[in-house]
Amino acid sequence: MDLGAWFYDGRSAARREVEIQVIGRNFFLAELERRHGPYAFSDLHYSGEQGRSWVYKHGDIDGWRLGISRASAAELAGLLPARNIYGGWIDRLGLGKAAIAFAAVSAAIVAIVMVAPQWLAPLVPYSVEQRLGEALVGDFGGRLCATPKGSAALKKMARGLDSRISDFDIEVANIDIVNAVALPGGKIIIFNGLLSEAKSADEVAGVLAHEIGHVRQRHVMQSMIRQMGLSVVMGGVDGNVGGTLNGLLSVGYTREAESEADGHAIETLAAAQISPLPTAAFFDRLGARGADKKKAGEAQKTGKSGKAAANGAETLLGYISSHPPTENRKARFEKSYAKNEAYRPVLTGKEWAALRAMCANDKDVKSGFNLDFGNEDKNWNPDKKMGR
Repeated sequence: MDLGAWFYDGRSAARREVEIQVIGRNFFLAELERRHGPYAFSDLHYSGEQGRSWVYKHGDIDGWRLGISRASAAELAGLLPARNIYGGWIDRLGLGKAAIAFAAVSAAIVAIVMVAPQWLAPLVPYSVEQRLGEALVGDFGGRLCATPKGSAALKKMARGLDSRISDFDIEVANIDIVNAVALPGGKIIIFNGLLSEAKSADEVAGVLAHEIGHVRQRHVMQSMIRQMGLSVVMGGVDGNVGGTLNGLLSVGYTREAESEADGHAIETLAAAQISPLPTAAFFDRLGARGADKKKAGEAQKTGKSGKAAANGAETLLGYISSHPPTENRKARFEKSYAKNEAYRPVLTGKEWAALRAMCANDKDVKSGFNLDFGNEDKNWNPDKKMGR
């Protein structure tokens, strides 16, 4: 079998027109009165295409190249090595099947990344989680409020929602945003803006029960691992408490985590015989005020006066930005209301008044007005605990 081809011997730059003479599993390259070889087909490796030729390299000879037309290559089927266009396994499967396999593997990797925090979080030692929480909270720049009556009311509310109150460290911060946040190690911060906005202690109880649910399910660690990575979590925070807390406020939990926390809150309120309707009403106001804020923004874009609507909704942005839409949550809490249940308030009127006024009555608490988490007092030691 004699087949036309071109050839570089690796020693000179001369292109040689040759014929391939096949002898068993070997071949010679004949050039006029000269013959090169013998070479073994098993030493060849597909290198690519050049014009209408398929090019092969010799595994042991640098610069050696053999160009064979596609028609001639078809005659040598079974002798020439396989053409590796995309890579060995892709060529074996074919591009279509390989693409499907790659998509399946990619989906599996994404799924693993998404669920990894759920099984990694319980593996983080609780002592590590507590240190993270303590570093994040510290004394909150002197903005944690405490009065005898207010602190007693807060403790009573917490005990009414969860009998293992020692698992939590619940504080009120003198910061005027409507929010509450769960931090690692059972730390829960209720912002004074939430107490000011709430119409009753039962509304605050619903929000607190939700945050307790995040703690019990270890959603906090899941969120931190998902956003910052396990190495950062295990390595600890760098002292930029404001920046880290700001990140936690802006990082939402997964839809499943929020649903679980709401479910925990509903079950907790039912067990404590606290009506879920005040919490539903709170969500209703959030949704209405959030809509006011949206309208105000649209009015400002069109040059109309939206100042009144903006002021009416501004303080609610904290909770709206860090929690999912309120309409479905409101309906879920309303649905859990039992008509024949003998509900009772979580606090008395005097206790609720003491809790709401706790920051105002704490003469030593630092003002949270216009707090900028990113520009804290340089003398603030985040590891210094506020005396209790």
